[in-house]
Amino acid sequence: MVKIERKIEADLKPSDYLVVDDSGLILEISSDFYHSFSLTPTDLKGFSVDAIIKETTPRPSSVVGRKNVFFGVINGQPCLIRTEKINKHTCYSILVKNSEIDLYEITSFMNSINKPKVQKKTNSNNRYSFEDIVGDGPLMMQIKELAARIATSNSTVLLTGESGTGKELFAQAIHGLSSRKDHPFVAVNCAAIPEDLFESEVFGYEAGAFSGAKREGKPGKIELAQNGTLFLDEISELPYLAQGKLLRVLQEREVERLGGTGTKTVDIRIIAATNRDLKSLVQEGKFRQDLFYRLYVFELKIPSLRQRKEDILTLTEHFINYYNNLFNREVKYIGPDLQEWLVSNDWPGNIRELRAIIERGMNIVEGDTLMLDSFRFTSLSDRAEQPPTNATSTLSNVKSLEEEVKKAEMAAIQWALKETNGDKTLAAQRLKIHPASLYRKISKYKIN
Repeated sequence: MVKIERKIEADLKPSDYLVVDDSGLILEISSDFYHSFSLTPTDLKGFSVDAIIKETTPRPSSVVGRKNVFFGVINGQPCLIRTEKINKHTCYSILVKNSEIDLYEITSFMNSINKPKVQKKTNSNNRYSFEDIVGDGPLMMQIKELAARIATSNSTVLLTGESGTGKELFAQAIHGLSSRKDHPFVAVNCAAIPEDLFESEVFGYEAGAFSGAKREGKPGKIELAQNGTLFLDEISELPYLAQGKLLRVLQEREVERLGGTGTKTVDIRIIAATNRDLKSLVQEGKFRQDLFYRLYVFELKIPSLRQRKEDILTLTEHFINYYNNLFNREVKYIGPDLQEWLVSNDWPGNIRELRAIIERGMNIVEGDTLMLDSFRFTSLSDRAEQPPTNATSTLSNVKSLEEEVKKAEMAAIQWALKETNGDKTLAAQRLKIHPASLYRKISKYKIN
């Protein structure tokens, strides 16, 4: 009992306390405790703590070195009680008694502590903020600062950069920092919607606009983004005819549904993104010049991963922590050989490719260190050093130039699709061709 008494005298300010053993039997009670609750020493002899303290809120389990607070009643008096584990015993000290504070105030206070915080419900479905954009290098900090300044405006923003650099994260972060943050964030992938359905999906349609249309009509993405933000990803793939209708939305702030005879006023902010050079598309006649200038109010160029290599290891640690929780791993370190490889790689797929690589390694890693050999894959540089499968063919085996080109193209497309897990946009970037060209070749060669 000497150690317990010294601990109590040194650390506990309240003079009202009692000490129990690991089975809950009372070992010691302070004289002030008896006085405060009008008890005599004989009242507590042979009792367990549960007979003295009646709980009104769940009592937290005691952990060595940790202090917990709960609400209880002692001899009819409500009070706040703190428990602390000391060696093999538990000390109950009285923090606040009924005579010192109103019962209603105590109950309200405890309820406010125990009640989980409920976030304000909004119509917005954006999930990311600037805090979620990983990277503290000088280039990334400059971009994030500029994006934060742009966010306070209602002007149109054009996000440019390679595929996989995180353009949608920036779009959502800008929305989350704007005055429209409590309103919808509606994302549209212009390359994912078939051209014949694009107008009805984005601009909406009236009843009877076409065969199979809903009887009551349907609002488009533009109307669904009312008072919020409309994010147009891969806007370079926007059908040319739809570009004219979008221009009207930007200029007049009104939308006309497919099959409609009138317009509806909309209050939205548009954020567009592209991984292509819109200026070149304008020169080629594939993108409207007037729409380009309406979008080109604020251009925010998101840097590629190879332009900010100082952030590669930071991103790697971020993904390791994420997959630690997802896969129940305990990886804490990155091997020096892996660090060197990560920083030296060009990452043509940018953050998306880095994340996929880390996920692959985290699936098979053993122990607390992620090493290069944990990945067990052939890198692109290794593939480049390997001869093609038909390199041993002699000129006598060559049937025709056209057939050899076909074989080479099919092999390259199949390899790119395998490396990108079927992501055709990323595969096209690996092959350095336009996605439309890749789709045509896949259809031409009937590649699954």
